[in-house]
Amino acid sequence: MNRLIQRLTRRIIIGLLIAAALVVIAVVVTIAAWITGSGKQTSPRTAAKMKEGAEFGKTTNQQNCIDEGVKRGASLGLLDFDAQVDNEHFVLGCLQSGAITTGFCDGVPSGLRNIFVDWTKEKCKKVDMIGPACTGIYDQQISFCEHSH
Repeated sequence: MNRLIQRLTRRIIIGLLIAAALVVIAVVVTIAAWITGSGKQTSPRTAAKMKEGAEFGKTTNQQNCIDEGVKRGASLGLLDFDAQVDNEHFVLGCLQSGAITTGFCDGVPSGLRNIFVDWTKEKCKKVDMIGPACTGIYDQQISFCEHSH
């Protein structure tokens, strides 16, 4: 009887581990799809912010694009979601047209790796800014660096 209980217990544990692994895989795939923005169409508002960023980027370099994004983001409230997204699009547009900053992508993790190392949060601490208004800016740097290599 004891052996039967042990075998059932082992099977239950193995089943739970398999289920947990499947959940982790599903979460990782969902996050990766969200980060890459697969299937999204650009709205006129997004296009306008990207264009504004691209125009600004023509006058500066990539690091200054991030600095400008931080400057603009500092005035945003925690619940200013639309403005935060607009700022992220501005930064991405700027990065795409800004002059290359030597070493700009050095040490920048992949989006997936950032989930585990909190690179964006560390960058936000350095500029004394918290919340999604800041992490979203550095997420754009991660995205840019991932796609520019």
